[in-house]
Amino acid sequence: MRPLTYRQPLVDGESTGSFVTRLAARHGQSVTHLLATVGEGHTAADIDPWESELYVNRSARQRLAEMAGRPLDQLMRALVSLRDEHLLPDGSGAPEYKWPWRPHSGFLVRGCALCAARHGVLDPVWLIQPDPWHICVRHGRFHDNSREDQVSFIDLSPGPHVIQAERRRLRLVGAGPVGRLLVADAFGVLAHEAVRLPRLGSSRTTPLRLLPIAVRVATRMARLERHRLEHRLQPDEHQYWRDQVVRDLGWQLGAALAAWSRLHPPLRGRRADPARRWQQLPGAPHRDVPEMASVDKLTCVPWEVLARGSRPYG
Repeated sequence: MRPLTYRQPLVDGESTGSFVTRLAARHGQSVTHLLATVGEGHTAADIDPWESELYVNRSARQRLAEMAGRPLDQLMRALVSLRDEHLLPDGSGAPEYKWPWRPHSGFLVRGCALCAARHGVLDPVWLIQPDPWHICVRHGRFHDNSREDQVSFIDLSPGPHVIQAERRRLRLVGAGPVGRLLVADAFGVLAHEAVRLPRLGSSRTTPLRLLPIAVRVATRMARLERHRLEHRLQPDEHQYWRDQVVRDLGWQLGAALAAWSRLHPPLRGRRADPARRWQQLPGAPHRDVPEMASVDKLTCVPWEVLARGSRPYG
């Protein structure tokens, strides 16, 4: 397959559907016509990249890379849904794609227009994210899955503490899967009714209010969890730790932190290498860290017990 005439710039985290839509528009084609070259598949009528994600199997992924004129590994780094865990089954081995009504996992979030422009992209860009919001720390903008065109982003310049919290969160999750789980657990702890904070999903701006608090809680969780993963957790350390966190942060976190710490008892068995344990998958109660799992799916804190009502994202 020959590559198309014009190569489209890549935007990190962009959805495959968003990229293919841009690719087709640049060449004056319909998306349906372009996908017919990629493989056979099913597309919901009049689908748009802000409504759902495009999925391909291994053969169609290779064709898409050739058509886009990009090395496959480069395309996979930018387009999350092209990674192996999101591929469609190979079936007969023929190239296939699907564009369902809703993403199989994750949320479609509006991308930062200023970031896209830095790459030479002036068309709207949609990211595929584990949670229905995204903070651009470079430009201080909060984006979410809202379809409100009049207010496509929220300027965070009046709230620099939110940007600082997001930078701290990124450092924590960048250290390994344990960091991402601890952030999710922190949101779970804040859902306890005794804390008296709004629940995720209750309003568009709730993440902005909760994020700085959640990051502070997660950072303190990390100190205790590191001891646990390195088999250095002492029997009375949980209680001392809870008392210190409640004293430092000043919120009604005691009951929620007690529930969390009971789920994170000292590990048994062979001691792991401390230098590598933080980067590896944690022990119980967590089992897996899917790439597109939202915080309410990752946390071990039982939302349905700690906060009455449905899970924050359904």
